[in-house]
Amino acid sequence: MTVIKNSISIIALIIFTTFLINPSTAQGQFFYMENEDIGNPVKDFTLKVVKGEETSLEKYRDGKKAIIFFWATWCPHCRAQLGNLNRDQEEIEKNNIKIVLIDVGEKEAIVSKYMERNKINMNVFLDEESEVSDKYGLIGLPTFYYVDEDGIVIDVQHSLPDDLTEVFKKS
Repeated sequence: MTVIKNSISIIALIIFTTFLINPSTAQGQFFYMENEDIGNPVKDFTLKVVKGEETSLEKYRDGKKAIIFFWATWCPHCRAQLGNLNRDQEEIEKNNIKIVLIDVGEKEAIVSKYMERNKINMNVFLDEESEVSDKYGLIGLPTFYYVDEDGIVIDVQHSLPDDLTEVFKKS
């Protein structure tokens, strides 16, 4: 029995050491939250909007800075962040920043009901099949992409910063 325990311990130590010496890109992104999209053009997409037609990110953004917010109604942290965006919507838009909400993996009826019940009057893109979130390589919700007026991703975070102007100064 002791030989088996020692063998398992040695194997675990070898695996752990291997990951420390030669980490993969996915591990680096997970541990350090680096994102390869920063500094590159934002990935365009076309999705249906709740109670509306299909539209592209490029058309919706219309050359403005943007906060792209990936979220879902079942995610408690997402709901809190969405409440903050809803509360600060007027101030954000006054600074010529477009808010782009992308619900991940849910049907329109669920999202629409949630928006009505919580008095959130913003357009929501529906990524029902999670194709866009997969294209962006998301590792969790919520995820915020901050995009400058030239369409370049300047930051990716998992919450709203206290001061949006600091984020947009990075461009």
